[in-house]
Amino acid sequence: MERKIYLKKLDVIEALELFKAKLQETGFFVPETETIPTTESLKRVLAKPVYANRSVPTYNSAAMDGIFVRSLDTTGATKTNPKVLSKDQFKFVNTGGRLEPPFDAVIMIENIHVIDDDHVQIFESVPPFHNIRLIGEDLCEKDMIFTRYHRLKPYDISLLLAAGVFELEVIRKIKAVIIPTGDEIIPPQCDPNDGRIPETNSSLISNYLDELGVVVDVHQPVNDSYESILSAVSKMVLSYDMVLLNAGSSAGSFDYSYHVLNDLGEVVAHGLNIRPGKPTILSLVNSKPVVGLPGYPGSCYVVLDHIVKPIIFEKYKTLPSNEAVVEAVSTRRIFSSISEDEFIRVSLSRVKDRYVFVPLKRGAATMEALAKMDGTAVVPKGVEVLDEGQKISVRTCKSIEEIDKNILFIGSNDPLVSILADMIKERDHTVSMSITNVGSMGGLMAIAKGYAHIGGIHLLDPNSGEYNLPYVKKYLKNFILVKFIRRNQGLIVQKSNPKRIEGIEDLVRKDIRFVNRQKASGTRILLDYHLSRLGIDQSQINGYDDEEFTHINLALKIKRGLADVGLGIAPVAQIMDLEFIPLFWEEYDLLILPEFIEDSRFQLIMNTILSESFRNNALTWQGYNLSNVGEIIRGDSVD
Repeated sequence: MERKIYLKKLDVIEALELFKAKLQETGFFVPETETIPTTESLKRVLAKPVYANRSVPTYNSAAMDGIFVRSLDTTGATKTNPKVLSKDQFKFVNTGGRLEPPFDAVIMIENIHVIDDDHVQIFESVPPFHNIRLIGEDLCEKDMIFTRYHRLKPYDISLLLAAGVFELEVIRKIKAVIIPTGDEIIPPQCDPNDGRIPETNSSLISNYLDELGVVVDVHQPVNDSYESILSAVSKMVLSYDMVLLNAGSSAGSFDYSYHVLNDLGEVVAHGLNIRPGKPTILSLVNSKPVVGLPGYPGSCYVVLDHIVKPIIFEKYKTLPSNEAVVEAVSTRRIFSSISEDEFIRVSLSRVKDRYVFVPLKRGAATMEALAKMDGTAVVPKGVEVLDEGQKISVRTCKSIEEIDKNILFIGSNDPLVSILADMIKERDHTVSMSITNVGSMGGLMAIAKGYAHIGGIHLLDPNSGEYNLPYVKKYLKNFILVKFIRRNQGLIVQKSNPKRIEGIEDLVRKDIRFVNRQKASGTRILLDYHLSRLGIDQSQINGYDDEEFTHINLALKIKRGLADVGLGIAPVAQIMDLEFIPLFWEEYDLLILPEFIEDSRFQLIMNTILSESFRNNALTWQGYNLSNVGEIIRGDSVD
């Protein structure tokens, strides 16, 4: 058989992109899925988004060792004026103990003096739910825990189990086979003499692929003949997703791999402009990748690293997770212990020309922060306050490439934002969206300070009755506002509405317990506006100061009987199977960092929200209207 000389060597990037494009055409990258137990899912890649089946924690519990108390019984207690509680006013509790009526708070054990079995002395007055881990504090049932294409880590599995998720649909593992070729190769246990070579490359290749989550088999060595190689490849492409031929890929007179692959399928590239690794073959047989790897170990490794690994990551819809250390700006003021190093889990993104991070939930008990983190910031002992805008080192748990493609969303809470994040991931698996719910004013200020790419806002101006623009124009000279959704706000009440609540006026009733949203949230501003119009003082409402940071946590409190009513959005009432009393339509928009509009990720967002699939998804939920979605209002086009 004639010698096959490299007619045109390709640069690695060019060859890889051409190879990936050919595989894309064949459907090789379309995920194949399987359902497995959560306990066996380490390092597997999710095929679809996962939602919590139960809240974490599932009940109100003591956050530390101490005594359960009624907050009202502690009123007036101070260090200089301590108070004595009798046995019916307290109960000893260990960390994690279930909170039971009539108690509603915990005083830590270090802050009490035990007089005898029936009496303790306290030195502080505590508010309701002090030192209590509230139901759903870490994760709320029906919350989206992960978007699709998330590779599961050890702490992710703990969170999923805690959230009652015991089975997962994941991308099926790639099955690959290695075919060593050559008349001169022998098992490594044999004595190499008479020009024989120990066959060790299959060990290198299989261990390399195993670390990437590939199931690998090794074929018995094949002789240097056209017929032998043809027979082996023909059989193996029927049973495996990927075939790796080792050696025989060069241009020598006994190198038959090119001829076999050219006859069986299509050779995309033969020869790469790299050293080592030039004698490489990239081909398709039966719509599957068949790669001819060079025989020298150094050359073989380079091709595995620069060609085979990217193909595997594309198939799994993930990116490498190489750690790095970056200097990043804190988006919030952080108070820390002066006597200890504190490790703070953070979400991290590149915004404009700098890295910024958002601190996630702190505390030893929280699991969600582990699952959501992009890295860890260390506040060293001796630093009591880390100011907003201050730089600090962050060790990433993902690659810089992945961090750089992360979209940072800060602002008001809406379930549709999580759905948008998942749909973006479906369209481009290299792009993720980190979501931080801090309320509408928090989102507006994050964009004003250059701390985020997108801010979710729904701010009613009480003077004009207009949404969002009056606030945006007050704080920003230049802005991009993308119309997103109109949504129905109203009263969320228990199933069948047993208290017969009809409107805002009912919130002052003595038999009703209200749950509120946090200060500076758009929903809180909306409530205060209507209370003012009705002449209702906030102090008249039982529970006005009981705050939740998301609509779904507010609804959970009502579902579990910890409150009777709250102001929230219709889709959340539907998700939690509660009753909804519609009151107001409001405008929820996306405030965009002006520099971000030139970014390809912005166009990805626009294409997604304007798609038919997004519209259909949104309209499966009650209380959404998408009549103006995608309309762009620029700061320089508004009077």
